[in-house]
Amino acid sequence: MAVSTEQNKAIIRRVFDEFVNQGDFSVVDEIYRPDIIDHEGLPGAPEGVEGVKYTIAGLRTAFPDLKVVIEDMSADGDHVVIHNTWHGTHLGELLGMEPTGRTIESTGIVVWRLDEGLIAERWAIGVASNMFAQLGMRMFAPGRTRRPARTTGTPVVRVVPVRPGKTEAWHRLNSELAGPRLREYEASRRRLGIGREVFRPLPGTGEGQVAVYFETDDPARTARRWANSEDPFDQWLRERIHDIHGTDPWLADQAAGDTAGHSWTAPPKLTRVGADG
Repeated sequence: MAVSTEQNKAIIRRVFDEFVNQGDFSVVDEIYRPDIIDHEGLPGAPEGVEGVKYTIAGLRTAFPDLKVVIEDMSADGDHVVIHNTWHGTHLGELLGMEPTGRTIESTGIVVWRLDEGLIAERWAIGVASNMFAQLGMRMFAPGRTRRPARTTGTPVVRVVPVRPGKTEAWHRLNSELAGPRLREYEASRRRLGIGREVFRPLPGTGEGQVAVYFETDDPARTARRWANSEDPFDQWLRERIHDIHGTDPWLADQAAGDTAGHSWTAPPKLTRVGADG
């Protein structure tokens, strides 16, 4: 029996509402496939569903007050994409590291693939790296001074299809935005109030679906500006997006990702430094 996207989203909510936040490990066998593939489990985690339990047990031991908040969620087909924030205080041992007492707030994107109502695969971007960087753990962070990526506004995540036969056009567009049309693209994002933007193919879809993540102070205002813009570059980009995806991720009302793709973050603004430095 086919499982709807709303049912898939409800299953992912249970992961956090019942399992991660409340510590109810009995729910794992209800909503995960026994052979679940978790691409971002803790080091040493066994394969399958026992690895999922191992990872969350380790995190809940390290962070007894662990709480995860889902900031945004989207679903398309058998995939669910979420932007979430992990909160906790490091009061227990984690991978051999003694408690630091530090409070962490780690954000990231997680992609889930479900199979007939059961979680079959999971990918995470940013959650672990930000968390361990805040604890100064070199295993996951190149250096102790590395900071998590800054957030430049309200995060929005949406999933859009790549129309049949348009995969190469999608790659060409990413190359243009990162190359010869970069300055026009940057100017466009500033006009729209977008501070960061990432396009990534959803794993396991053969590049048939793309996760679009962007940050803006006011998503509704950004959508209005985008829809009404008469700037030649914006008009050109809208046409390309519609041709490739058949929909517009900046306007799509659907609920709402390392592989090829495009990523852009607004450069920091220059500020005058006082005479005393």
